[in-house]
Amino acid sequence: MRITKVIILLSALCLNAIACTAYGAVADDIARYFPEQQITQLTVLDKQIPAVTLSSRHPLSRGVAIVLVDAESQSLNLDGGLILADTLTEKGWHCLLIPVERPAVTPSDTPDAPPKPIDNTTSMTPDYDSFYTSILGLTNAAYGYAQQHRGYTFVIAEGMTSAVLIDAFQRGALDMPDTLVSLGAFWPEHDKNQQLIDWLAQSSYPVLDLNMPMLSQWQSFTADARQTAAKVSLKRHYRQRQLFPTVGLGNAGASLPNPTGAWLGQEIYSWLRYLGW
Repeated sequence: MRITKVIILLSALCLNAIACTAYGAVADDIARYFPEQQITQLTVLDKQIPAVTLSSRHPLSRGVAIVLVDAESQSLNLDGGLILADTLTEKGWHCLLIPVERPAVTPSDTPDAPPKPIDNTTSMTPDYDSFYTSILGLTNAAYGYAQQHRGYTFVIAEGMTSAVLIDAFQRGALDMPDTLVSLGAFWPEHDKNQQLIDWLAQSSYPVLDLNMPMLSQWQSFTADARQTAAKVSLKRHYRQRQLFPTVGLGNAGASLPNPTGAWLGQEIYSWLRYLGW
């Protein structure tokens, strides 16, 4: 038993170290590959977070798209975010790409418990509170940047990042965006994951809910329930679409544009046009 706990603790430390390394690599990539005029420093909890700014390429600026990218994501990573931004800037949106650090993980209190059927992280528990605080800081800093531009402000986020944003909007801890594009929101803990269903249904801001089966069984488990709850609650501006698992949004080192990144951009643009923007 003691050996098992030690192994789990060491695994948690290794995962945290890997996450920090991946996050640092994205920050380094931003500093290395982008000209200084395309980088803005966001102040978050006394830290300077580099973010990529891409200006609208349309005569009529529509506002700002805040894109929270994850270095370890197979979908909304920096490459995928850049492909997405290429579509959005062409349509008149300024884009702010912000690297997000994965939540730290801690060993579960019950490592010997049998795995749950939809549990992708059976022995590791992400630190919700610290991740929540981090995302709040990043988003508030991004809102400060968005105030420099006229028009609408919307947020694009994936997975656990999207989950804590939905929670923050529900609590009133963050100003609601003009719309949220949520890519497979989930949290790997039953109660919080279930709460996302009601939070989305009760939200007053428009939601484009992208179901991503390849992201996590946690988000797949609530996909139908999210859509049903939105219908039952008569939520006005809600649309759910599925991103099929056969294609990704972008891959590190890809030399050609990934068509799914363009698909995501067109899907978002269609949603924005539906909203009348």
